[in-house]
Parts: sequence; C-alpha cells; structure tokens
Amino acid sequence: MANLMDYMVWRGDFGFDLAPWNDVDALMMSNLCYLNFHGLDDERGWSVAEAKRLDLVRETVVANFEGRKAQFEAMADTHRFGGIRMHHFITMTDEARELQFSATCYDMPDGTLCIGFRGTDGTLVGWREDFNMSYQSTVPAQEAAVFYLQKAAELDDRPIRLVGHSKGGNLAAYAAACCGEAVQDRLLAVYSFDGPGMDPEIFQSEGYQRVAEKIRSFVPQTSIVGMMMEYHRHYTVVKSSATGINQHDPLTWQVYGPRFETLEKIDTNAEIISDTLHEWLAKTDRAERAEMVDTLFGLLETTKAATVKEMMGERLRSITSVAAGTRELDPESRKAVTKLVGLFLSLGFGNLAEHYRPRQLARKAEEKLVPESSAPAGSDSNTSQETEST
Repeated sequence: MANLMDYMVWRGDFGFDLAPWNDVDALMMSNLCYLNFHGLDDERGWSVAEAKRLDLVRETVVANFEGRKAQFEAMADTHRFGGIRMHHFITMTDEARELQFSATCYDMPDGTLCIGFRGTDGTLVGWREDFNMSYQSTVPAQEAAVFYLQKAAELDDRPIRLVGHSKGGNLAAYAAACCGEAVQDRLLAVYSFDGPGMDPEIFQSEGYQRVAEKIRSFVPQTSIVGMMMEYHRHYTVVKSSATGINQHDPLTWQVYGPRFETLEKIDTNAEIISDTLHEWLAKTDRAERAEMVDTLFGLLETTKAATVKEMMGERLRSITSVAAGTRELDPESRKAVTKLVGLFLSLGFGNLAEHYRPRQLARKAEEKLVPESSAPAGSDSNTSQETEST
C-alpha cells in the first residue's frame, strides 16, 4: 500500500504545470504545517529546499515529529515541492487564554497562495482548546485563523486555498466561513483532513453557506476526530494502513497516483463512536459541557504535565490521581467525566481499547473451553462484558 512518501516518488519530478494541484497535494501541505522553521516569520521566508539545506527545522511538540520531518526532507528534494516558498509563519501557545495556534503561507508554483493551519500539537493547552469547542461557539484559535486569513489576503490578489489537518481542518473551514465576502470570492478550495466539525450556529450562517461547496472534507475509515461536533454534509472516506486512532496520522493514508484510495463509508467502530459523541452533545447543554471539561482538565492538571508526552512518561502514573479526584463528584458527573477521560486517553495515548481487546478475546476463548457448570460459585457472569465496555 502506498502513502505520501510514495506519492513524492510518483509525482516529485512533475511540476504543477504538468500535473495540476490535487487533493493529495493539499494533505502534503497540511502535514507540513506541523513543523517549526527558523526564519519564516518574515515576508521573504525560505523555500522548502533552502530550509532543508540550511537545517532550519526546529524540534516541535507534535505527534510523529520524525515522520513529518522525513516528509519535509523528501519534499525538499523534489522538483514539485522544493521551490515552494514558506513565509509569515506564526505559532502561539497561551495557557491563560487556552490558545494553541499556528499557520504558514505557501507560495505555490501554480501562482496561488496556500494557507496552512496546524492541528493540535502535543500540549495540554492545545487539547483543552479542542474540548472547549464542545461548549464554546468560537475558541481563540478560530478567531486567530480568521484574522490570519484576512491579513494574508492583503498581501496580493492571488487565488487562495486553505488546508489543515485535525484542528487545522476545523480552523480552515471556520476561517473560510467567517472571513469577508471579498476573500471568500478568492477561495478556490478549503480542505479539512479529519478535522472536527463546528458549532451548529456556524453551519447555519450565511458565511458558511457561501463557501459550503468549496469545502472538501476527508476522513479515514475509523475516524474519531473528524466525527466530532456537527460535521460537513459531504465527506470522502480514505483508506488507512493503520488501525484505530492511529489512522488520524496522515502518513498512514493510502494513495494511488494523484488521488486517495477511498471507501464508500466509515466503518462500524467509527459510526458507534460518532453516535456516542453526538448523543452526549444532544443530552447536555453548554453549561453542563463546560462544567465537565473544566472538571476533566482540572483533574489532568494534577499530573503537573504540560505536554501529552510528559503524561506518557513518568507522570503517567499520576493519572491515578485523576480517577481518585472523580470520587468527590456526583454519580452522573463522575460517569460523564470518566467517559471524557477515556476519550482523551484514546486520542492522546493511542487506542486503549485495541490494546486490551486481544487479551479480552483470549480470555473469552478460554472461558468457552470451561463448562458453565464448572464456573466458580458466586462468579459474576457480566464481568467480561462490563470490562469490554469501559
């Protein structure tokens, strides 16, 4: 199965004059947004090839940093991507405002401006802002995205494409819906790759309706992030070589030539997760969601970790304090927060259900070999079912 690295082997020697922009190019640029570079915050910036030659990449707190850096280095060596100029880079993390935002301008060889928005990084601030979307109609990163788009559009009058993966896809769609009509008219396309949806008020706004047909949404077959909130009416399902939450990584998405390998619909697991999340949203109001998110991250802060990586290290043991902290809550709140902690862990640390499922299947297989009459007296026949559902 082929991925983005293979795509560069197939298309790297072709310029945009011979092989026009396509959806895979948009994902390439979205993934590039996760890297930090020296010297890109000015008007001139550097080309992708120059950035590699001068070793301008800085360590970034993002998932699969090495994989994304390898993609950048491969892009730099191609005719198709090496000459792309990166400029007006910005990155901000503000704990007080619960803001995590980063964006970059790319001068494309086809005469267009591509604006890329970064998805959630590895900071807890970034994850907090994602959860805030469940009860806030607008979060600071979305406001920053609109402002950045407006300022970038003032550079010249070129056609514009917006791209983003994960939260970056949400920011691209939000910025497109909320910018001025003059900028909207210049938008060629808006790409959201497994990006969460938005507040229903945004979907119903006139601004969103003006750009709805320009938004191209893509999700992997077991999409979790992309099914959050109200999502776009039309989306394309892409095959991934990974399983569970690991499909969120763009480097696992499958391509064939200049297009993605697609499926007709998301799989059953993704449908169950989507239904569960939307059921929670439907049963709670904004105030209740706010209280739950405040409680969740108040408990997570007891680990003293600033990043997901720290929480995965020695401080991971402090997660027990999170569970202990829920004992003081009322039963309904404790149940809701426990579910949110489970969701957070699955997004931040990998799919825990898939980690334990092989053990559960093995245990069930062993139980089938033992006649029911030989089961220990007083055993609870529902134990295995309850374990699997947690």
